[in-house]
Amino acid sequence: MDVRSDGGTGDRGGAVPPERFAGDLFLQLARRGWLVLEPARAQGVIDELERTLDEVRSRLRKLELSRKLRDAAGDQVAPDVDRIVVDAVFAGQLNADSWERALVELPKYIEAMRIAGRNAGEPR
Repeated sequence: MDVRSDGGTGDRGGAVPPERFAGDLFLQLARRGWLVLEPARAQGVIDELERTLDEVRSRLRKLELSRKLRDAAGDQVAPDVDRIVVDAVFAGQLNADSWERALVELPKYIEAMRIAGRNAGEPR
């Protein structure tokens, strides 16, 4: 069975690709008490997710800086610098939607893990 972040279940008939992020689903599971982690394990996951979020923010800042530098320099960019900027912008454009989506979804994962850690101490 397919469980989607919108709360629906069942087969989508293959028409829609699988979701790459499931922050809403994790939050829903945690809030219902169905996602439970020992507090120490939850904190370890949170720490990793926060490091990932920091890296995503860093990459998006670099992408934006690359765009601004390229726009400001116009045709006056040295070839070696131009290559670095072009590579950064190209890589960023390929991943920009994913990076921006991660900025929205990772905090949901972090909150879900916090709730899941608290759920370990609650009777079910």
